[in-house]
Amino acid sequence: MQSWMVTGWEDCETIGAAGDSVDGFSEGAIRYFGHNILNIDGAPHKQLRASIDASLKPKTVRQYIERLARPIAKEYVSRIRERGSVDATTGLLELVSVRVVANVLGLAEQPDETLQRWFIDLNAGLNNFMQDPDVLVRAETAKAESADFSRERLAELLKTPDETTFAHMLLSNTPDGQPRSFEDLIGTIWVMILGGFQEPGHAAAASLLGVLEDREQYAAVRGDLSLIPAAIHEGLRWIAPFGFAQRRIVKDLEVGGVVIPAGDEVQLILASANRDETRYENPDKFDLFRPRLPVASFGYGSHFCAGHFLSRELEKVTFEEMFTQLPNLRLDPQSAPVITGFGVRGVKHLPVVWDD
Repeated sequence: MQSWMVTGWEDCETIGAAGDSVDGFSEGAIRYFGHNILNIDGAPHKQLRASIDASLKPKTVRQYIERLARPIAKEYVSRIRERGSVDATTGLLELVSVRVVANVLGLAEQPDETLQRWFIDLNAGLNNFMQDPDVLVRAETAKAESADFSRERLAELLKTPDETTFAHMLLSNTPDGQPRSFEDLIGTIWVMILGGFQEPGHAAAASLLGVLEDREQYAAVRGDLSLIPAAIHEGLRWIAPFGFAQRRIVKDLEVGGVVIPAGDEVQLILASANRDETRYENPDKFDLFRPRLPVASFGYGSHFCAGHFLSRELEKVTFEEMFTQLPNLRLDPQSAPVITGFGVRGVKHLPVVWDD
């Protein structure tokens, strides 16, 4: 068995669209989270994915996004307005992300700081390649705490179902008509805590960094908020929140004139596909005015990110509040942004200032 790394847009798309020639596969997620949505295919995947999609379909998100996200974004921006500065990633965007997504998932009772710590520590544990014992302790603590809460929450939902994602995962589209067990769901819950909480906040930070680095683009967005979706889309291309996706070849597959044998593993480098110079002119530049083409950031096929629409809509609402409430928003000249990560990548710190 070999492992392949695929970097070009066309080749990544070929594998992503290969249907029954590939399986979903994530070695790290298997090792760290066990049985989860990333590593199952066929009917079991289709059934579980349908239950997750119930609260995340675009039509459903449109029904609740203003009611749920607008008050939170407005309040969280107003909290910092008089301060004149903030780390936009950790002090605002991550917090709005975890609060809104947690309410959708079924974690509304948990405070922002706990949710933020959970996804940061789960990510650190997943990528703890040097086996740092302190990182391991924090990650295992986050897993244990989130598992304990989820077990109790699922038990409550058995008695009193609601419209949260957890309730749908527990009760809808089950293979035998019976509720799914905690053991069936906890791996997927951990994946959703990591990905669902991280992606909207860090994707928003990438878009914000790109806009603020070019004052002409900032002025354009500030003067016309209808440009925000274009800025969000370009941020997703420019800095993909997840740098790669793994697949396992089930049937021999020819890609770019090379046959990848069945049984081999493939790393689809989404961040590279998004900057393929044969597809994008000047791909390393953030340009919200470039022609809007699909991006690879949410993955492919049946494993395309379930929360993609919620993420974009949440970012849109947050930016509308930021650009409205924070005049002359700009990068802090005294402190540089910090961009780190490969598998889970983002603008981890984004110091900004504005006129108070």
